Amino acid sequence: MKKYIKYYLVLIVLFILAVYFQYNAPKPINWAENYTKKDKVPYGCFVLHELLPELFPNQKILHVNEPIYTALDSLNNFNYLFINNEFSPDKAETEKLLNAIYKGNTAFIAAREFYGHFADTFNIVTDGNYNFYYNEKNNSPIHINFENKNIRQDSPYIFHKNIFHFYLTNFDTANTTVLGHSEIYNLGNVDYQQEVNFIAIKHGKGKIYINTLPAAFTNYFLTDSLNYSYAFNALSYLDKNTLIWDDYYKIGKPIITSPLRFILSNPALKFAYFLAIFSLLIYIVFNIKRRQRIIPVIEPLSNATTDFVEVVSQMYYHQKNHLDLANKKIIYFLENVRTNYLLNTQQLDNDFKKQLARKSGVEMKFAEQLINEFNTILTKKSLSETELLHLNQLINTFHKNKIR
Repeated sequence: MKKYIKYYLVLIVLFILAVYFQYNAPKPINWAENYTKKDKVPYGCFVLHELLPELFPNQKILHVNEPIYTALDSLNNFNYLFINNEFSPDKAETEKLLNAIYKGNTAFIAAREFYGHFADTFNIVTDGNYNFYYNEKNNSPIHINFENKNIRQDSPYIFHKNIFHFYLTNFDTANTTVLGHSEIYNLGNVDYQQEVNFIAIKHGKGKIYINTLPAAFTNYFLTDSLNYSYAFNALSYLDKNTLIWDDYYKIGKPIITSPLRFILSNPALKFAYFLAIFSLLIYIVFNIKRRQRIIPVIEPLSNATTDFVEVVSQMYYHQKNHLDLANKKIIYFLENVRTNYLLNTQQLDNDFKKQLARKSGVEMKFAEQLINEFNTILTKKSLSETELLHLNQLINTFHKNKIR
């Protein structure tokens, strides 16, 4: 044991040095979208969250980390603030929110894209450019301003770079008031383009504010001395009721993590963790000859569940009950979709196909082919072996090509 002490000391010194240099190494800027209250990354909402008591003095501020459906059970007289890259609550959540707004409450939603029942209810469609960056040659920044003369600036807010320029191309104009717009000059072959990016929808006794520039409410733009007041003026439309900060509908919402996941998320701790494992392996190699004993072979327990599934599938196949087996494969596939992608599978329509393609990463054409095949089989009274094999091939292709 004594002869290995010097090796252990060397490993300990290397371990300490590795942790020190990794911890003090310059960290690259994380430009990933987040919109959470604790993150100080450019697209986090730490600054806005810290300023809420000043923006809404003497108002109660609540933080909700649960779906709308359960959050609104005990809330009334509120301003519900949503900031995220997209807004797509399901039908039940949407109806719960709209019922509350109809009674006189308010929702402020800053998002680039809208999907599902909420978007369909108000005919909301957005469009824009994911790759808009300031181009000195074309000199085409985004000019943003309000319609209200009390908060409208003589010189518009100018966003030069690092912003996704999205705007509203369609909405229900009957009960809608336009509150703001964006302008771009010298955009390619177009000298001037003006689009609506901020609206208020009257719904019963309440209102819904929609802003298509969620990035304007993040740390990056709130620390810009020229543009920080845009977010504050936009939020000034909210009344003095309780402010609800949404922590649930976030692309970067906090999740419960294990200690190991925390270690692997930190570069210095991750390096130290793997160095410790490598050191342990070296220790094992040096001591394996002295301490290794014969390890008895233990046969693994048979997987009764797998055996049962194989028996049942063979039974269905040999009984030629192809339609029943196909229906069960479709039910199992849709259950996985609900679990993994949080999609509503009651209506296998065009909206469902789009969301399945977007969240799974498969091509839209293939998603349409797969769901059309499901809809065809679900209306049949019998199914051939060839059709069953074709369905199985489509499902296997989906699992091979999905990205997440």
